[in-house]
Amino acid sequence: MTIKTVSDFKKALQIGVMLHCTHHQKSIGRDEKGYTIYASVDMGVRPVSIKQSNSFALKTVRTDGKEVDSWCSYPKASQCIIKDNAVTILEEDCRVREDIRPLIPILTYTFI
Repeated sequence: MTIKTVSDFKKALQIGVMLHCTHHQKSIGRDEKGYTIYASVDMGVRPVSIKQSNSFALKTVRTDGKEVDSWCSYPKASQCIIKDNAVTILEEDCRVREDIRPLIPILTYTFI
């Protein structure tokens, strides 16, 4: 299935489907203005463990070895980029102290 919309993303998410996850907001320090510098971190491949109408969960192994469900709400179309069967979820850049904040990536899910 080709993912072109948020609706396609929701339909493609089924229990057991494997997603490669990338977290784009790992703090790696501060710039000269004191704003946080973010880096992308590969979170590995995870199976979809729960699917609901407004959110889904991926099976995640914590550092202590315990398996837990990591939850994510479905993004609005205006808050994501969909390209090459990957969905990148965006959020407002809280580092910018203005009325209008740009959107920056927080998570990318790629179907395996």
